[in-house]
Amino acid sequence: MKRKNSKALVITTTVREINDPEKDKNPPPLFSKKDGHLTPFYRDMLAKFEPEEVQYYAGLVDGDGAIGWNSHRSKTIRIQIHLTEEAAEPITQLAEKLDLKVSHSKFTKEYEKERGPNGKPIINLNIYKTKAWFFLFLIYPYLLEKKIKGKEMLTTKFKGFLECHDRRMHQRQFSMPYLAGYSDAEAHYRYKYQKNQESFAFGYHITSTDIGHIDYLGEQLCRLGYKVNYGAIRKNGKHKSSKKIAITNLPDLKKLYTKLLPFAKIKRKKRAMTMTRFYMDYLSPVYSKKERNLIL
Repeated sequence: MKRKNSKALVITTTVREINDPEKDKNPPPLFSKKDGHLTPFYRDMLAKFEPEEVQYYAGLVDGDGAIGWNSHRSKTIRIQIHLTEEAAEPITQLAEKLDLKVSHSKFTKEYEKERGPNGKPIINLNIYKTKAWFFLFLIYPYLLEKKIKGKEMLTTKFKGFLECHDRRMHQRQFSMPYLAGYSDAEAHYRYKYQKNQESFAFGYHITSTDIGHIDYLGEQLCRLGYKVNYGAIRKNGKHKSSKKIAITNLPDLKKLYTKLLPFAKIKRKKRAMTMTRFYMDYLSPVYSKKERNLIL
């Protein structure tokens, strides 16, 4: 980010280099011309992903990713994911699996002077060309918020895509691995001691500007038996309106976190879930059955 006749506001450096096969004279294609199946290069790449992990990354892209054309003329695809440095575990793991370049962006003092001191360092992942098409094919069946955009791009690139024999891939498919990815991107896990009230406060909160999607997630959680609190639509001035859903009761939080923990990747969020479950099991004066045994 640089303005004319001024110092840069953001300094970006590469933290992971690669030997990009796309730059070779004969880069590996995605599909074989003989039978239409994945080529060996991408079959080996596919073997690195577990099904639940694919669903997780669909949720992560829905929450903190961007899918679009890098060039409208040539229809070159680009998928971007940006996370703060302290929560970059999903990006670094995905970069290893797809062998991708990773960069680090740090905000300068000039940025802090103009826009405030809250600019945290960012880890950037950009996926281009064939690897981007491979990744989009991989996560498309599980996308929810960005499914229409993904369908639009795949139908533009590949003739007959909508005639795929598995119609389920074009329908909404909610899962806990997906929610774990979306939560790593968008959710706030509250675990805080309140000195004034001498008690802990817990909560699972998700806010989104896609009102329909946040309502859909709330509906799915309600169907699974969770008590979900819906916030009012909040107007944000020039920005898009947003809406929040929340779960705050300890039994539901423990149940939800038990489902999400096996798939979550960001350490600080996993720690918040683990500490919430620990409090309920051992410290809560209301819910803990094990607290008496610890005292005795």
